[in-house]
Amino acid sequence: MKYRYSSTKENVQHKINTSLRMFINRLHADFPPHWHTDIEIIWPKEAPYKVICANQTYHVEIDDILLICPTVIHEIFSPTPGSRVYIQADFSGIINLKEMDRAFRLMSPALHIKKKTCPPDIYNYLCGRIDTIMKLYFGSAPRIHMHEKEMDDEVISFTELAPYDELEIYSILMQFIAFCGKNIDLFREPDSTSASANYKNNISLSNVCSYLSEHFTDDLTLESVASHAGFSKFYFERIFSEYTGLTFYQYLQQMRINYAKTLLSNPELTVTDISYQAGFTSCTAFTRAFKKATGYPPSQFRILNEEQHPLTANPHFAKMKL
Repeated sequence: MKYRYSSTKENVQHKINTSLRMFINRLHADFPPHWHTDIEIIWPKEAPYKVICANQTYHVEIDDILLICPTVIHEIFSPTPGSRVYIQADFSGIINLKEMDRAFRLMSPALHIKKKTCPPDIYNYLCGRIDTIMKLYFGSAPRIHMHEKEMDDEVISFTELAPYDELEIYSILMQFIAFCGKNIDLFREPDSTSASANYKNNISLSNVCSYLSEHFTDDLTLESVASHAGFSKFYFERIFSEYTGLTFYQYLQQMRINYAKTLLSNPELTVTDISYQAGFTSCTAFTRAFKKATGYPPSQFRILNEEQHPLTANPHFAKMKL
């Protein structure tokens, strides 16, 4: 039987006293468009998935790894039944780290690590990180390959972690993300990295990105930032596009939109408040840009927040006594 969850009834059920959730999903289920401030790692072990993130489609085959960035609207389709490992971790505080924010911008909307094209040593390292998280979370790695009738508390655990295990898991996740950021070109299609590769180690452009991380809500122009970086306007415009894959104004607007997504998880802020805090000159301009970037106006995007409007509960988990 295949389930189709509605977008109105299930929380990201973190482990007790943590901001983490890990489970092995064996249900043949589809999940409607939703978002949250958690990163989400999906690792199919017995059956593939199709995942749509911000209008990009990822066909995640068995043993591939998909990392979905925070605040990205995503929809999940299950073509066939089979085990898939999930990790969810709230990064709403950590995303404020400059390099964490930069890593998510490079990976956005999701990073697809394909087993068949990823160098074996890189792939095995990343799988080892996930295995270590599983052992810390469950006490020992759960049996992924088990029959439906054998499902028990090994599937998901609501017991507390040992002291400092949550901190260790977060440190491993940060290592995972940092490693992916440093090796981002290995996970992209060959033709998408050729232009940026020549500038990957360009310190000046890296400093520009750091400067934008601190000042993206200010009234910035291409001319002012080029001057700050010590380049002519036209030369800076060209090399910045090669370095980031976006024009200067596209990059700046993406930063503002991403920040606005995080602010939309706070129900106390109005859309107007958020538009000005994110650096837009008017609520109308913000709404227009946000809808163009995400496909949804800010108010509707807010409704899709899984934390505020949870998905339908997994019927197996619903039977468990918490």
